[in-house]
Amino acid sequence: MRWVTPAEIVERLAGATAVASPGCGEPSTLLALIGEHADRLPGLRLYSGLLLGDYPFLDAVESGQIAYGTWHVMPAVRELVEAGTVPFYPVRASRVPWLLGALEMDTALIRVSPPDRHGFCSLGASVSYPRTAVELATTVIAEIDEAVPRTRGESEIHVDQIDLAIRSARPLPEYRRAPSSEVSEQIARHLLALLPERPTIQIGIGAIPEAFVDLLLAEGVAGLRFAGMATDGIADLFAAGLIDRGRGEYPPVMSAELMGTRTLMDFADDNPALGTYSTERGITASTLWGMDRFVSINSALAVDLTGQVSAEALGGKQVSGVGGSVDFFESAMHSEGGVRVIALPASDVRRGVSKIVPELGAGAQVSIPRHSVEWVVTEHGAVSLAALPLAERAEALLSIAPPAADPVRPAREEEAS
Repeated sequence: MRWVTPAEIVERLAGATAVASPGCGEPSTLLALIGEHADRLPGLRLYSGLLLGDYPFLDAVESGQIAYGTWHVMPAVRELVEAGTVPFYPVRASRVPWLLGALEMDTALIRVSPPDRHGFCSLGASVSYPRTAVELATTVIAEIDEAVPRTRGESEIHVDQIDLAIRSARPLPEYRRAPSSEVSEQIARHLLALLPERPTIQIGIGAIPEAFVDLLLAEGVAGLRFAGMATDGIADLFAAGLIDRGRGEYPPVMSAELMGTRTLMDFADDNPALGTYSTERGITASTLWGMDRFVSINSALAVDLTGQVSAEALGGKQVSGVGGSVDFFESAMHSEGGVRVIALPASDVRRGVSKIVPELGAGAQVSIPRHSVEWVVTEHGAVSLAALPLAERAEALLSIAPPAADPVRPAREEEAS
């Protein structure tokens, strides 16, 4: 590892095909350098998943100075994706490592902890595809940040794997939880009723999963394990003694991404109860299918009356990414005692329409096909579709849709997300 100046990093990035770490592991300082010096970066192609920062390089993308592509659409890039300026890759989480190879990436941009006395740094909050990016890249550029937690699992890389290093000049990105609401709390109560004893739970981010974790804490549900993603609430569950501390092949919290604040990072730091893993290990059938009572809970934008789920596009516009929902659903399907759940508000408050629809509209994408859907939950209840013919599926789904006389229940705007 060689410490370098910003100018040396910019020089190395010209003409590169680079991949940046996502989420709370975003290399914010390196991305800011790209934005500031885009005129000196001819031929740079940059790729990433979900970014929590301010996308400081987008002006350069719009002007054509650099190219950018993504497999997770955040609000800052939605218009550019719609315009075709930023290509979107509809790739499920378990296939992102394959995509990196297909894109012929040669440069990894990562954010890591300082090296320990043995020369090992930690990828900290984000190991999912950054682990693979480090292994594939011919050039690894790291920003070193004291705030990066030193996580267990597969997060360690040696300084010999890093070519160029710079001190981080921007705070560690944080994900701050969505506001709770009466609707998300009602949905959480229905979800609680579906849990088997001592489950391994996969959740995402947003008002519903975060309200669900709050309810697990309030109800004192014990013997919990988690896989896929970790959030602030999991730290609270552990502090309350509700996380299963039993020994096994994997720690009780097995995560590809940490999405939270300093609370989560401090909990994860050098904690044997939490491990961060690459996508190849943490979001694949070979690992998750062997977990009994695996419960997958995912959100959606709409569900049609046959059970088809749209979770990526709305009104012809790409609003998120494929993510790991299909991977997790498949794992829950093959898990002994596994449960598959789609949880969503019955109404889209912003658009004033039901999210339980006769059919998915033009431009909607089928994220999870009807043959894989088990439970669908709204604030009005929970229905199991797995053993129902089409006509009975429609009846079941209509029973948890907004009442016909009141197509949009009074709710705060955040309930639509």
